[in-house]
This record gives sequence, structure tokens and C-alpha cells, in this order.
Amino acid sequence: MSIVFKSNTCKILKNKKNYKLTYENGEIFKHFYKKIHKNLDIIDNNNNYVTFNAIKVEKLHNLLKRKSLLSYRHLKQLFTNLGKQFESLEKDGYCNLFLKLNDIVRVEIDNQSQTGGTGNDIYFLYLNTHNFIPIKDDIITIERPFTKDNLFISPELKNINSFPIDISNKSLYYSLALLTCYCGIVENDTTLTEFNTFKYDFEQIKEHLSHIENTKLYWSLLRCLTHKPEERIYLYI
Repeated sequence: MSIVFKSNTCKILKNKKNYKLTYENGEIFKHFYKKIHKNLDIIDNNNNYVTFNAIKVEKLHNLLKRKSLLSYRHLKQLFTNLGKQFESLEKDGYCNLFLKLNDIVRVEIDNQSQTGGTGNDIYFLYLNTHNFIPIKDDIITIERPFTKDNLFISPELKNINSFPIDISNKSLYYSLALLTCYCGIVENDTTLTEFNTFKYDFEQIKEHLSHIENTKLYWSLLRCLTHKPEERIYLYI
């Protein structure tokens, strides 16, 4: 079997016929992984692994190297798939600190084998529980330093200078929206540099999202990108 994905806590192996996802702490993050299972064409599973059929499994980072930018359909899938995973994670009493491209995979599944439909289904999965932190009354306590050069951290995370510190669990909403914007905006090193200069500027972000203006995704992203955590809402309608 060959390794097609590996993070701190998850791994996907491929053989000739199917894929096997192994993961740690399935009993702790049971709602989180149950949501992942619902998106897969499962052959076998237990608390810490699942075997599934798929046409292809690919890292998001590699997908962006091939396609540069994601289509509107894929951006919507990315935002809603990951958002629903993290809503399920809240049922486990945890929140993710921030997102990274290397922790996300795109799974392409034969719709006919899973639901009897036609065509293929696409799902994005977040597969790393390393930075999951317990939530108490919508607050997470950060007790140790973390890497601030990550592209997708919220303004409040960027401004932390001492530990321990309490912040809103809605910090994750900003990270999710920022990553989704990145996948629809940044297509070369030049725009990556620009992205780093405006990713905390609400008005500039709106300008760079003009190609999807007034869509459901556009308004959903803006609801997550306000600088006041208490005003952020994860909602796709």
C-alpha cells in the first residue's frame, strides 16, 4: 500500500482497489469523524480507521498546483464541507485553532456506487486533530505558543503576545473563510504576497471577491471575516 496523505494524526493508504484512512482519538472526536464517514463510500470501519472506495484522493495543496484557482463549485464545497465538519467537532466539545492547506484532501467518489446517481461527487476533508482545543462557553484557552506565520490565522491569533490567553471559538470561522478566499484568489507568488498584505483588511478582501459578488458564498465568507469575533456567523444560505 502507498501513502497518499499523512498529517500529525491521520494517514490515507491506497491499494489497488480502495483507500484506508487511519486516525487517532476516534473515540474523543466521534462526531467529527462521523461527519467524515457520511461523505465516504465506506467498505469497513471501526473507531480508528475506515476503508472506502474512491476514484481519486488528492491533497488540496497539490490540486492548487495543478489548477491554480478553484472553481466556484469547488470553493462552495470546500467552505461547506469543512464548516460542517467543524460544527460536528463542536458537538465533541472541541474547536480547531486554525487551518492549513496540507491538512486538507479532495476526495472524488463515484456517485452511482454511493447513491445510485450519475456523475461524481467531490468532498473536501480536514484530516489533522493536532490543534484541536477544548471549548468552554464558546471560549478556547491557548496555553502555548504556535506558529504565527501560518497563512490562515485570525486577527486575534496574530495579535497574541502572552500565554495562556482566552479567545472566542469563532476565531476558526475567520481561518476557514480566509482559506476559502485564498483558493479563489491566489494564483501565483505575486498575488500570494498581495494576499498577505490585505488578508486582514475587510474592504480589500471584498474587492478581491468581486468575481463572486452577491453569491451565497460571497455573503457567507463576509459573515465570517468581520474583525469582531462575537459578530462572526458560519451560515451558508
